[in-house]
Amino acid sequence: MIKFTINESGVLEKAELADKTGAAIQGGVRGVGERQFLDESLLTDGTVPDGVTCIGDGAFACCDWLANVTLPNTVTRIGNRAFYDCYSLAGVEIPEGVTSIGADAFAECNQLERAALPGSVTSIGERAFAWCESLAAITIPESVAGIGEEAFYGCGKNLVIRAPAGSFAERYAAENGIAFHAL
Repeated sequence: MIKFTINESGVLEKAELADKTGAAIQGGVRGVGERQFLDESLLTDGTVPDGVTCIGDGAFACCDWLANVTLPNTVTRIGNRAFYDCYSLAGVEIPEGVTSIGADAFAECNQLERAALPGSVTSIGERAFAWCESLAAITIPESVAGIGEEAFYGCGKNLVIRAPAGSFAERYAAENGIAFHAL
């Protein structure tokens, strides 16, 4: 059983999980508020319904066993530290429509191996993917015009940024000593 408290703006303000392993957020929610599932260490699965436009700051941070999360195409913003230190998160499909990835959004997601950003993304925050030790490749679209400092710090020598030749991502890779593959 899951009990939710949703404010008048449709933002999930409180979630009480009885099961603790899975969270399927109910329809009608337009945003996942700050730190809603923070430190839910037994949470393994999260499904965010259509209509949600924002994953709030720290919404799923420190969910050690969160391995899978499903985001709808309606999400436009992934907040700061949204999935910070979700050690078991191996992959997440970032949907078309997301325009910004917040600072530390996926930092310390040690099992994250690959990420592909959709063409709608224009900015990647500071340390967004820092310390993702298993991250081997990230695809960055030409639409990205800003990548924050240390966005890929501590990802290891095997990281390859895949992006169009001549893109901001290619310049960022060269300036930061990260391998680059032109798409």
